[in-house]
Amino acid sequence: MRAQLARFYDRVASVYGFWSALFESRAARRAYEVAKLAGGECVLEVAVGGGEFFAELAKTEGLERCVGVDLSMSMLARTVRHTEAGGVAHRNLCRASALSLPFADAVFDILFNLYMIDLLLEEDVPAVLRGFARVLRPGGKLILLSMAEQARMVNALWMWLYRRSPVMTGGCRPVPVTGMLATNGWKIDLRELISQGGFQSELVVAKYDPQDLQ
Repeated sequence: MRAQLARFYDRVASVYGFWSALFESRAARRAYEVAKLAGGECVLEVAVGGGEFFAELAKTEGLERCVGVDLSMSMLARTVRHTEAGGVAHRNLCRASALSLPFADAVFDILFNLYMIDLLLEEDVPAVLRGFARVLRPGGKLILLSMAEQARMVNALWMWLYRRSPVMTGGCRPVPVTGMLATNGWKIDLRELISQGGFQSELVVAKYDPQDLQ
């Protein structure tokens, strides 16, 4: 399934930005707002997707470092084009899996992850969250966006399609993000639901605190 989804996102990279603009851009703006970037931060975006968010993030004045990774080469190519169009250097982009982030421990202050956790196989979630915790500095913030529960009929149809073939929904489905975080040692600081075009997104800000492991 991982390989199928990778091929799917390589194929849809050229049109992915349309979906983001119609249904996810409002939530992305809110994710940027709650980060409260003041300058001097080292920031990582895991799964840059089409690159619209990363291109804006990289233009933030005063960041010490802004790095983006994605598993899809086609998505990375689109992100490069977005950064070049915005006059931003793209040298801090690389291909990498969220399951094996190629960074030292405790190097980032903020980690953005937009619409990826709801694509993961359930068994991969703990390893991904451990990786996020590893690369964040103590007290660092994880800012997550994911697909929330939709209207009842929409949700039922979506899950029917997902069960028939996950690739039919791009691998995306509503997942219990706050529960996943809590059981893996994360403390929730903020949770919001954001609607755009009838699509519901869930925004969560969390910090790693192993003492909160349940």
